[in-house]
Amino acid sequence: MGMPPRQPANEPPHTYEVEWTTITYRTIAFYAFLGLVVVGFIIYLIAPNYVTQKLKQGLAVISGRVGQNLATDTAASRREAHFVNLDGTVRIKKARSLQWINADYGTSLEKGDFVQTASDGVARIIFADGTNYVLKPDSLIIVEESREDPVTKATKVAVQVNSGAVDLSTGRFEIPGSSSQVSFADAVANLAGESRAALRNDPDKNIHEFTVNQGEVDVTRGSTSVRLGQYDQVTFRAGQAGLVRLKVIAPPRLVSPQNMELKLAKDPKSATINFAWTPVAAAVSYHLMVSPTVMLSNFIVDRKVVGRTSYEASGLDEGTYYWIVTSIDAKGVESQPSDANRLNLVQDVGTGTQAYLEVTNIIQHGKVVEVQGKTEPGSTVIINNEQVFSIAPDGTFRHFTSPLPKSGVNQITITAQDRRGNSKTIRKTVVIE
Repeated sequence: MGMPPRQPANEPPHTYEVEWTTITYRTIAFYAFLGLVVVGFIIYLIAPNYVTQKLKQGLAVISGRVGQNLATDTAASRREAHFVNLDGTVRIKKARSLQWINADYGTSLEKGDFVQTASDGVARIIFADGTNYVLKPDSLIIVEESREDPVTKATKVAVQVNSGAVDLSTGRFEIPGSSSQVSFADAVANLAGESRAALRNDPDKNIHEFTVNQGEVDVTRGSTSVRLGQYDQVTFRAGQAGLVRLKVIAPPRLVSPQNMELKLAKDPKSATINFAWTPVAAAVSYHLMVSPTVMLSNFIVDRKVVGRTSYEASGLDEGTYYWIVTSIDAKGVESQPSDANRLNLVQDVGTGTQAYLEVTNIIQHGKVVEVQGKTEPGSTVIINNEQVFSIAPDGTFRHFTSPLPKSGVNQITITAQDRRGNSKTIRKTVVIE
């Protein structure tokens, strides 16, 4: 017989060993970043100018987005509100400070800032939407809103007048939804574009009045709301409900000297200046005021004129003057002032050379343009019919224009006039997107 087949012995099971290395996402990211750095460095060696330009553009985009997300209101406020005229004592208290400091032309205004003028102080503030505030002496205001919507580009300006008197005007609202609002006591006024008004708020004497010189304004107090047109006025007293509306007398229109007129005289102090204006139907007299400052303070001619529409003045020193006239009716009620005309009285020395003027830099802040330049010390500089007051002793100057009137191409006109009567004009073109 054959032998049965032999059963194989039990063999040990087969084993396998697998080795691996763990690579995390962080490691992958690190090596990817390192690779990009190496590639970028190689590209930089080949085209350094191109890489530098792209880096600057990228940083600008990133910083712009961070600014919009974290500090949209603050950044817009710094760009939108500036002092353009200062005279006498003007102080501000920043929203995050308990200390009052003196205002200067480099100070920007933000939401929550206080502005106060002393008995000798006058200030003019301009916002990016074209709103101008002229603070008369002994006034106190709070900036409640000053911003631009990052999406729609609509601007919103809101100011509270705690006390004092202010003149205000708005620019053209090109973006739907733009608004300019002023509150006083328990009333609120909403101004349409291209409107001018005067506000007086005296809590101590219980006097609260708002007068419209141009455009339309809606004034609301409690449940009462009225729309005002040219030369309409509303008044009210604390403790009494509602608003009292009345019509006020119009100011005259100035005739001569014309605005920006240059008058040459061998002896300016002995020269006779004839100030003339148009008659107003309801007026029985007029009030002529001439000031050496654009803020219309420290009047050197302050004269009531009865039965005439002109007045001759002499004894004026060489210099720049601003003059206004008001109408007075039979009841003694005085109108708001006319628009001011500027007069340059210069000694005629017979020279025909140009004044020194140099424009060193132009910077856009939205529709407001900052102009930097230099002229001869003691010269007068006019930019787009606005006098520049921030001229240093060495002749350098810095000026923020009123918001330019339109998008697209705009022209900036800069004119300097020295003490000898010589002048020079430079025109610059800027494009507003």
